[in-house]
Amino acid sequence: MKRVTLFILMTLFSFSSFGEAGATGSSTQYVHLQPAFVLNYGSNTTGRLKYIRTDVALRVTGAEAAGKVNHHQAFIRNQLVLLLSQQDEATVNDPQGREKLRQVALDEIRALMTELEGKPFVDDLYFQNFVAQN
Repeated sequence: MKRVTLFILMTLFSFSSFGEAGATGSSTQYVHLQPAFVLNYGSNTTGRLKYIRTDVALRVTGAEAAGKVNHHQAFIRNQLVLLLSQQDEATVNDPQGREKLRQVALDEIRALMTELEGKPFVDDLYFQNFVAQN
């Protein structure tokens, strides 16, 4: 029984190692943009402020990409603040709108990194939570 358990653990470890490192030796990493984004959004025509609070993580491949993203984190955060603050109530309250916003944010960050470093470096962008107060 112990040999079977050991064999299963070794097999799982080898698969998980391959999944993380792959054939090229690169690993997937997540760069968490800290602190959380807390900002008002939309136009203030009613005199009532609307807020968004979200945590953002960027998926990158390899230590070099993580280093480049961390180096430019202030600029990335600035672009995300500008993008999020321009949204309207319909976008932030609709699941499809938030997904579209996620894709736009990813495209903007990839374009920014390409402009700054010559490569996009960011594989994906995730909202770890997304709270809107209208």
